[in-house]
Amino acid sequence: MIKKTALFFLCIFLFLSIPGCKKKLPTSPDIPTKMLATIEYFYASPESIGWRESSTLFWSVENAPIVYIDQGIGNVSTSANVVTSGTIDVSPEETTTYTLTAVGSSGTASCTVEVTARAIFEMISYDYRYTFYGNCEIFGIIKNVGNATGYNVMVEFQAYSDNVIVGTARGYPADLGNIPVGVKAAFEAIFFNLYNWGVIGEVTYEITWITAQGMILTQTGIVPFK
Repeated sequence: MIKKTALFFLCIFLFLSIPGCKKKLPTSPDIPTKMLATIEYFYASPESIGWRESSTLFWSVENAPIVYIDQGIGNVSTSANVVTSGTIDVSPEETTTYTLTAVGSSGTASCTVEVTARAIFEMISYDYRYTFYGNCEIFGIIKNVGNATGYNVMVEFQAYSDNVIVGTARGYPADLGNIPVGVKAAFEAIFFNLYNWGVIGEVTYEITWITAQGMILTQTGIVPFK
């Protein structure tokens, strides 16, 4: 009897030990995880510009439903689950940091556009007189009131009568040299064959200079002649 009982339990043990006889537990299906947005890059080129010059912002973002840039630029993409890249030109008046935010990302990216110093000229004084040969000479002083050197400065005057130009005069302060910050420079220009100021309704001036980066900039104004 004991032998039969031992044989019975031995058979049960061997049966349960046979591969494939064990019952498999159900496994849960793989649950896809949501991909986080990734900012690949965000930078400005060039990083330093002169006044009124432009820089370009470059960016590339992946898996972001919305991408936007501050400083008034706003949304630059609304495409999700794809790589979004783009560019935009900016012309800040002063050194500015731009921040790109990708919705769904764990962070942001920033870049800075440095605006170099600018030259700004101010008309200090001006007057005119007739020369003995009938031409009109205009002379005066301008001053660099900006915070950068002005290069190759020219002052041009236009005399109008009933909105028609009747005379042009050009003066070159500092003999086409640089005008440092805070320095005043004298100029002299001649209206040729302009014998009668009585026909003049208005005279305007335009100060033109070349920046250190080689860009031509201008300032304009009206001269209230006597």
